[in-house]
Amino acid sequence: MAEQPQQPPSAPEPHPDEAQRRAPADQPGIREDDVRRSIFVAAARLLAYPDRALSTLLPEIETYLRELPTSGPTTTLVTVAGRLREVGVTELEARYVATFDFNEPTALYLTAHELGDSRRRGQALIELRALLRAAGFEEATAELPDYLPLLLEFLGHAPAGAPLDALDALDALERRLAAACERICTHMDADNLYRDIFVALREVFPEPAEPNPDQRFTQREQADTGEMPYPLRYDELQ
Repeated sequence: MAEQPQQPPSAPEPHPDEAQRRAPADQPGIREDDVRRSIFVAAARLLAYPDRALSTLLPEIETYLRELPTSGPTTTLVTVAGRLREVGVTELEARYVATFDFNEPTALYLTAHELGDSRRRGQALIELRALLRAAGFEEATAELPDYLPLLLEFLGHAPAGAPLDALDALDALERRLAAACERICTHMDADNLYRDIFVALREVFPEPAEPNPDQRFTQREQADTGEMPYPLRYDELQ
């Protein structure tokens, strides 16, 4: 991922078709799109694996968010950062793994929500990587290109003065992420430490391309276990 910005990222003048998305923010000198980008970056950091490096970064994330114009999403993320800071690293790691690694509906991988275990996921990952590279964004980790924190970081730093077709691709990506984040949010318990991150993101993302939640993930496929010699059960392995 890119390094933590010290201030909301600046951007060139928008394309005319972006006017509605880039209306002036309440605070002078900070445009609405800059605030959205900063929220994406902060959310990406808060969704990172909670190691000691993140623990030391949480106060800076809080400060970063407090310097933005006050809004529902920024206030929510400040609260999340504070709550994460109150939990010990070991316990937070356990909660993170239980939330995102052992629970398919809340996984942090976009194409896993869209396609499940379909073989088409490989092509979807190739296309996402091409989108990132075309915008000059190089992944700094070994994560797959559909990893949500990585894509949020990308949206926070993607070129704002891109050609119209690139802007269309970014808008399509935001709508895909909106659907995935909504799915994650609806499958989390209300008291989950991470749920409010997705609540905040739902406020800044556009509406998903498919308005009907039941029709958004119709291309998902389940794992094919038909060729396995027998079903594996954890209780039989203990």
